[in-house]
Amino acid sequence: MNLLFTSAGRRVELLRSFRRILHPADGDFIFAADIDRTAPALLEADQAFLVPPVSNPYYKDYLIKLCKINEVNVVIPLIDPELPVLAMAKEEFAQHGIVVLVSDYHSIAIADDKLATARFFQEHSVPTADTWSREELLRGPQLGGLQYPVIIKPRHGSSGAGVVKCSDPQELQFYLTRHEDIVVQQHLDGHEVTIDLFGDGTGFIVAAVPRQRLKIRGGEVERGVTIDDKLFFPWVRKIGETFKPYGPINVQCFITGEGPVFTEINPRFGGGYPLADAAGAMFPELVVRLVRGERLESRIGRYKQGLVMARYDAAFYRPIEDLLGGNRLTGDYHD
Repeated sequence: MNLLFTSAGRRVELLRSFRRILHPADGDFIFAADIDRTAPALLEADQAFLVPPVSNPYYKDYLIKLCKINEVNVVIPLIDPELPVLAMAKEEFAQHGIVVLVSDYHSIAIADDKLATARFFQEHSVPTADTWSREELLRGPQLGGLQYPVIIKPRHGSSGAGVVKCSDPQELQFYLTRHEDIVVQQHLDGHEVTIDLFGDGTGFIVAAVPRQRLKIRGGEVERGVTIDDKLFFPWVRKIGETFKPYGPINVQCFITGEGPVFTEINPRFGGGYPLADAAGAMFPELVVRLVRGERLESRIGRYKQGLVMARYDAAFYRPIEDLLGGNRLTGDYHD
């Protein structure tokens, strides 16, 4: 089986987790693609490719061509902007015998929109933070009636970019009059938890590993610890039954005095997944079995609790000739 990780970036640990079951000596190859020839994960892959940015209208067609030439069986997208594009193209990839490991477009659209995510949680009685659109606040009650602080988020953002805490009505008014594509959310006190989930696309959750965030850097968890799943499982099961994830997703919540309160869904491998993997999540094995059409049995509770991850910076050191394109650090994605 040949896998292609798109927008591979710095996800070296994720690729290494798939090394557990995919070896070139057995005819199984791990490919990686990115728009940047210096992306570290490209150096970890068996073969690397430069591709156009996801905003390029030919992105999808280029990926299909790349997959056909290199006999890729599975495409695993790793950043949010490409998820809607590839979710809409799943059937087209399937016509060429290529599986795109992404949930259905309807689910991706919910996760891509933080207002829609909040409404999704509310509709299915999942505890969630109070969330308002910019338009609701501008035409609704006085901003002074809100309980401060509140959190401003880009409605279609990711990786924590553009998140701002507002302490009073004047500060909130400032942002509301200058930014359009935002939501305002209740500020939650408590430990932040990310739950890595794996679903089979029917609503059945195969595995769930919650990890408490201990330290964040650049929107990605740097230190974390796996914790007991019992507090979260009733909500995880409900989210799974209604969102119907196909493959890996992660959901975020805060543990408050009233229990977990959910805020976001990220329908892809999370940046902190390597902690869940080290704890025994075994998502790479589940990916292969899912794609092969095998029946998946529940692995709920089958992971090590109390496992701590403390990340540090590491690096590859290679001659410039080893990079895609050799000495030419400019050029197009056809190299």
